[in-house]
Amino acid sequence: MDELDAIQTSLASFTQRLDEVALNQFNEMRKCSFFDPIPSEALQSIARLTSIKTFKNGEKITAEGDEINVFYVILFGKASVHARNNEVAVLHSGECIGEAAFFATEATSRSATVIAEGEVIAAEIRKSDIKSLDGEEMTYMDKALMNALFRKLQHANRKIEELLR
Repeated sequence: MDELDAIQTSLASFTQRLDEVALNQFNEMRKCSFFDPIPSEALQSIARLTSIKTFKNGEKITAEGDEINVFYVILFGKASVHARNNEVAVLHSGECIGEAAFFATEATSRSATVIAEGEVIAAEIRKSDIKSLDGEEMTYMDKALMNALFRKLQHANRKIEELLR
């Protein structure tokens, strides 16, 4: 398979996945591991607040230093994380970007630039919409975020152990 065939195959896969997401946003979010702790009733409300965004290979999803006003969950694809021009991590489907939007009570800036590695489809939740979640929905989102942060912490701890060896 030559390079053009590989690109066409990748594009066809991305296009098919984008069509599926657009067809039923709730079902696509339901399939995403990030949203596992959230019961379907609450997820339906959250899905109504969510926009689906697509990013092309090499496109910046976030930029270091920008104000955090949106939170992303990767539904399809992967992205690299760069801090001070160094790649520090790779995020995959089910992982989140900009979780500080849920916790910060004041303006907060992004600590890293996140770049799409291939095509990426992400659920986007605006910080202003987070405030409209009711108490129960917010509790479920908090649980999903805590799970995601715990996984990030585990990954960071493994990376530190590797560096110390």
